[in-house]
Amino acid sequence: MSASAQFVDSEQRFRSLFDNNLDLLLFQNEESIILDANKPFLALLHCEKSDVIGHSIDDFLPPNLVPVFGQKLREAFQGIPVQFDVAVQFKGAEPKVLSISKVPLSVDNRVVGVHMVGRDITELSASNQLIEQQARKLNIIFESITDALILLDRDWNITFLNQEAQRLLQVKSQHTTGRNLWEVFPAEIGSMFYQKYHEAVATRRAVHFEAYYATGALWLDAKCFPSEEGLSVYFSDITSRKEAEASQEKMTLDLYRHNQDLQQFTYIVSHNLRAPLANALGLVQLLRVENPEQVPLLTHLQTSLQQLDLILQDLNTILAVRDKQGVGEVAESVLLIDVLKQVVASLQEPLQQCGGEVVLAVPESLRVHGKRAYLFSIFFNLVSNSIKYRAEDRILRVTITGSPDPAGGARLRVADNGSGFDREKAGEDVFKLYKRFHSVPTGRGLGLYLVNAHVEVMGGHIEVHSAPNAGAEFQLLLP
Repeated sequence: MSASAQFVDSEQRFRSLFDNNLDLLLFQNEESIILDANKPFLALLHCEKSDVIGHSIDDFLPPNLVPVFGQKLREAFQGIPVQFDVAVQFKGAEPKVLSISKVPLSVDNRVVGVHMVGRDITELSASNQLIEQQARKLNIIFESITDALILLDRDWNITFLNQEAQRLLQVKSQHTTGRNLWEVFPAEIGSMFYQKYHEAVATRRAVHFEAYYATGALWLDAKCFPSEEGLSVYFSDITSRKEAEASQEKMTLDLYRHNQDLQQFTYIVSHNLRAPLANALGLVQLLRVENPEQVPLLTHLQTSLQQLDLILQDLNTILAVRDKQGVGEVAESVLLIDVLKQVVASLQEPLQQCGGEVVLAVPESLRVHGKRAYLFSIFFNLVSNSIKYRAEDRILRVTITGSPDPAGGARLRVADNGSGFDREKAGEDVFKLYKRFHSVPTGRGLGLYLVNAHVEVMGGHIEVHSAPNAGAEFQLLLP
């Protein structure tokens, strides 16, 4: 084939590529005049070639882009290929996002023209913008989470840390993102965090745990969620809570030790004093004095010793109640009506003497979970108090009613028509030791203390309502 035929063939192939290329193609001179344009460019402008050839591209551009295209053309005529992306709307055409390349054409080392290639990337640009928007939204969501958050890929590389994670772990995102987690935190290899993270990945199940982060001297509450992409770890600082728990545990231990010391002391006081006190009482009873003036002194000494003996007896009773808490008789399901009938039977003599009566309005099947001895003591003390502090001007009537509690257990009411007392004045002292609210008959103020102690030991609750000469009413909630 001759040189001239080869040239013609080459020219035809170039023309075919130029005209049929799917990208927008122009050939410009240094003054930005369009010397040639392909079919896609003409189709975009809805123009014939004669409407474009010989015109500057500036005639088809919006004014704000004329300087940009002019600058890029000048750079290309310096022999440097140029590439840039631009959102453009040619006159008479739809808006497009184009990736534009300006490629210089050189002859004998001199640039004689520039080919402009415009590739339509409108859809790709829209997709990228959507991805960027979603990424920004996700970032906002992740940063709005109050917990610290770390995202890891399947190779343990850190893909994201929110601000809280950076603060707690004392790292910066720009220094850690893309790096292996165990490279960033080598001290944690083999730690609880290492074990639990691997457990979550291996089992493909969420894992929740608490662990001490030694590097930051923090206690962290961590939740791990595995996925196809890797592992999401949420964690929060629980150092304050852990310190409070440790402080409370220490306080509990200290209180236990103090209680043990106090218990030992009270045993010494209540038990070791009983023997010498009994001896003293015996000796006083054996003493005989000849001088009549000394007889009152001996009587006062005997009375004082008897009062001290009563105090020690009360102390022993209180210690017995306290020491049985949680030990001794096993809690059981107790039929209340049986206990109440036993109480009434044991108080039958004082009831007959005063002409009083006890009315039981408790379901035959009503049960509570507790200790039978405690239940007997509770109702024995309440009914005996009603007898002791009955009104002189009316026949005593004690009513005991009960019903199942919707939340479990039983609600009971022990009410009498006795002399009553000033509940408002009694205040918080009503169940305290040695607190009495009547001048007669005599008593030591131990009964209500024991009632409250037994109720609380069984996990129940008691309240009292009363007024002078208006009787007393005790409301009990038992398990």
